[in-house]
Amino acid sequence: MKRCWRGGGLAALALLTLLILPYWGCGSGGGKPKGDLTGLVTDVDGQAVAGATVRVGSLTTTSLSNGTFVIENISGGLQTVRAEATIRGNRWSGETVVDLVGGEKNRSINVTISDERFQGSIAGTVIDPNGFVLPGAKIFVLRPKVSGEFGEMIASTMAVTRNDGTYEVRRLTPGVTYTVTCSLAGYVNETRRVTVNANQTSAASFALAFGTSQGPIPAPENVFATAFTISGTISRADSGAQGVYDWLKRHYRKKRGLPENPTVRNIERKTTGRLTPSGSVIEIDLDWTYASYEDLFGYAIKRGTNRNALSVTALVRDPLTRFFFDVDQTLTPDVVYYYTVHCLDTIDFPDRGTLGPASQIVSANPLGPIRAQSPAQGASVNGDPTFQWTAVNGAANYQIYVWDRFPDLQNAQDTNNGVTPIWPANFNNPGSSLVPAPRTSQVYAGPVLQRGRTYYWMVVAEDSEGAAFSATQIARFVAR
Repeated sequence: MKRCWRGGGLAALALLTLLILPYWGCGSGGGKPKGDLTGLVTDVDGQAVAGATVRVGSLTTTSLSNGTFVIENISGGLQTVRAEATIRGNRWSGETVVDLVGGEKNRSINVTISDERFQGSIAGTVIDPNGFVLPGAKIFVLRPKVSGEFGEMIASTMAVTRNDGTYEVRRLTPGVTYTVTCSLAGYVNETRRVTVNANQTSAASFALAFGTSQGPIPAPENVFATAFTISGTISRADSGAQGVYDWLKRHYRKKRGLPENPTVRNIERKTTGRLTPSGSVIEIDLDWTYASYEDLFGYAIKRGTNRNALSVTALVRDPLTRFFFDVDQTLTPDVVYYYTVHCLDTIDFPDRGTLGPASQIVSANPLGPIRAQSPAQGASVNGDPTFQWTAVNGAANYQIYVWDRFPDLQNAQDTNNGVTPIWPANFNNPGSSLVPAPRTSQVYAGPVLQRGRTYYWMVVAEDSEGAAFSATQIARFVAR
């Protein structure tokens, strides 16, 4: 798509360069301060994987119940992030590359895992119009999926070309046709579709063309913000399982007419000093309508608590995404956060600091943590239990969910949607399982509970606009 130049002068460009380039970085880590890495582990369908082991060099951690992870004190430069888990008795793994800048924090990435018995790969070479190899080019690999009426791009990974211009993207799920895009500052993106077969390497080489300035890319349209406050710990029961919190996110996103399984990768951000309350994770998701441009480099995300004083909080170096996950330890309940999204182009950014115009301002107000109180974890219950939970400021209602087995994909007959709750049986008609605030208790009114069987329950608080949610941990009880 062609555009007219609409630059704002050298002074404005210089100012933007000063504001943005400190968060961009050069990717070299020698002698520089170490930073922290946050991210998300999913399967190829974009569903979160809890209990996965995540490694960067000798450093390891475990993904939480919503698939997120944090690794601290990582050296700057190009780093390979690997994730591993055992699912249904088989070993699954995945990896991606991130370009870390020492001393910065909270660069959210996505690591997609798949069954090691069948993995394939994509490899090739990247050259310029004169036939010279291009080191440092980014290769983005995405699987297209249509989920119901929502079209989306999910399950991503990234690689970077070596000094000889070659690259390899490994540990990919076979039997899938991926969208593969090559991007490098100063050049026009090139995209193609590549099918990966089991235990084979598919070839995909690129010849990038030099680019010329087309001016700032128009702002993304139809930006939405949704806030989730979720448990920050996993119990022994769901270790290694795919978290029910991801199922809940898909359910509530679908209610708003948003894509159910978005992922995002390769983000650089700055951070401040506040911390999310212990025992909870706050995530604010931004969605926008995707528009394709041949020189789209990625996006700048501005955030602030004053709508008139927003600053760049993250750079998303991905020309194919239409989502941003703000998984940041500084996010605080009951604080309103304002966001705008700006496009970056491969020709003018970062050398001249061109930043596209702002999208409309959107806001999110995360709810505080919610705790399940009764029945207590592992309690034996006579008759129909009375569910009790803590109140949440700003909640308009509370939705109770009850399952007759632990709600993960390993226990599900439907591996796309996980275990269906027995109460409510119909999401469109939840009955008494939907409790209006300020009430914080409700007697169970679902199907008859079977003696000796273990059941699982949780409560989700929702604000009046359906834009902020807070979920308890999963608790279990035994009917007797």
